[in-house]
This record gives sequence, structure tokens and C-alpha cells, in this order.
Amino acid sequence: MPSSSNLPIIIVPLLDNVEQKPQRETLPDLRHWQIEEFLRQTGKAENTQRTYRGQLIRFVGWCDKSWLDVTPSDIGKYRRELKLKGLKPASINQALNTLKSFYQWLRRSNGYPLNKPLPTDAIGLERQPEPEANHLGAEDLQQLWDVLKLDEKTSVRDRAIVSVLSHGLRASEASSLNVEHWDGKILKVHRSKGQNVSEVPLSREARQNLNAYLKWRQQQSALFEPTSESPMFLCQDPKHFGKRLGYQGLRRMVKKLGAIAGVDNIHPHRFRHTFGTEVTRRGVDPLFGKELMGIRSDRVFQRYTKGVFKQAAAEAYLRAIGEDDSALHTSADIDNEA
Repeated sequence: MPSSSNLPIIIVPLLDNVEQKPQRETLPDLRHWQIEEFLRQTGKAENTQRTYRGQLIRFVGWCDKSWLDVTPSDIGKYRRELKLKGLKPASINQALNTLKSFYQWLRRSNGYPLNKPLPTDAIGLERQPEPEANHLGAEDLQQLWDVLKLDEKTSVRDRAIVSVLSHGLRASEASSLNVEHWDGKILKVHRSKGQNVSEVPLSREARQNLNAYLKWRQQQSALFEPTSESPMFLCQDPKHFGKRLGYQGLRRMVKKLGAIAGVDNIHPHRFRHTFGTEVTRRGVDPLFGKELMGIRSDRVFQRYTKGVFKQAAAEAYLRAIGEDDSALHTSADIDNEA
């Protein structure tokens, strides 16, 4: 029997003879970095950035090519893919316009050759039905204000909110207001679409409603004290009592108001359409109208004034054939300035 000193040495492989391959470091996708640079340099509003990022990341997940290697054919196939998924024309156009905007930035930032056509240049947009006028008629407005005159728990606040919405503010802009943005005559609106600050004068009735709400707040607990930095509109439900009334809360308030008043398809944006119609009907210069509403594009502004032009065309025709046009005013006139 051999001594212990002469025992054979056995080498046991630690990994069962499986050869270890060197780990490759996963490098970040340059395309994602370019997306973030695009958003940072163009300075879009927060909501717009979120939408653009989602659209571009969705395209990157679908196409594994670098931005420089994408072809018009790729964009066309992506468009067809979106259609097959059942997206509406407006959603498809949003995706295509995002890509167009990104490639234009890529060229401006010297990230795309000047002598090479952009892959988005040859891509047209989906045809969409022309949007209908969406303003509120005089009868609907009267029904809403009749409900707001009732002595309910939130009536003072709700009258102030509808007064502000009726001056062309987006729901998100109304929700973002602070007490310091109101000086008694002018409302300073921080636009949600990336514009700077608009100064919107309120009508006499709207001023009265807003001031009445602030006075009411002074009479409540310290939680409702209207300091300069406090939100303009506060929640009054037990769960969120005294907190800022957010976009969804404001939207629910308007929907509830419409349900009580018997006004169908009511949402905050209809007050904005109504303001655009009223501004145009009263002959305000479109340049001033766009400033008051925080709109840059003539095309976008025309969406809000469509009702006026349709009515004017009908009136002109009836006058031309010698007939009375008074029946048109019953349903289309907007008599309530608030």
C-alpha cells in the first residue's frame, strides 16, 4: 500500500470542463441617447416630451437600424404596421410628425448629411375627417350657468373655474394656476404647450366670480388661506381636502356639471372652443385671438373659429336669396361672456 505522500494528485475542474467565455459589456443604444438630446435641445413642454419620447422609443423597438440607415421604405412599412394595429389616422400622423421633427433636428445638429434626403421627406400624412365645430351654443351655456347658480357645496369654486375656462384656458393651465397669477384684472397664464406667459383679461362677471371664490377661501380654515404661492383651485372632497385640484378632478367637475344641466358631450375643452368662436364673432384680430389662447399656428386657431365661419356662410347665403337668417342665431349665438 503506497504511503500518503505518494498518493496521486487529482485536479478537478471547477466548471465541469465548460470553457468560460469572456463577458461582453453591453453598450448603451446610441439611438436612445440621440432621442434624449433631441428632447433636451428642442426644449419641448413636459407633456410633449413624454409623447415624443414614447413615439420615438416605439419606433426604435420596431426598427433595429441606426437613424442614419433608416430608409423611406422603412418609414412606410412602419406606417403600415401602425394601420394594421388599428391606430386612428390622428395617432398615425402623430407618430409620423414626431419622426419628421426628430429627423429635422438631427440634420440641424449636423447628425445627418446635408446632401442626403431625410427618410421622412417623401412620407405623406393620413387623411383625416375635418373636425367639427365644438363650441357651446347659447342654450347649453344658459343651462350650465343655471346649475352653477344653485347653492351647492362647491358652487362658488365651480363658478370661478368655469369663468376661467370660458376665457380660453386649457384645463391643465387652469389647474396649474396659483393665486399670485391673478392681480384682480389680468390672469397670467403659464401655457402648457411650451409658449411663455399670456396675459388674459377677464370679463366683469368672471372677475366677480373669481374674487368671490378667493373671498370664500379667506373665510375657511387656514388650509384654504389664499397665499400668493397657493394653488388657485383646491379640492373640497374629504380625501384630497385643501390640495390642488388637478386636471382629472377639474375634468370630472365639468362632466358632473354637464350631467346635471343635461348638456351632452361636455368637457373643459369645449369652453375653449366657445371662447375662440366668441373672439372671432366679435371681430377681434386673429393675431390677438391667438395670443389670448396661447396658439401659434393659424391652422390650429381655425379649429376654434370654425363655428363662426360656418354660421357666417349660412347667413350670407340666406341674405343673398332674401330670406330671414334670424333662426340661425337661436342655436348658434353665444350671448354669455363668462
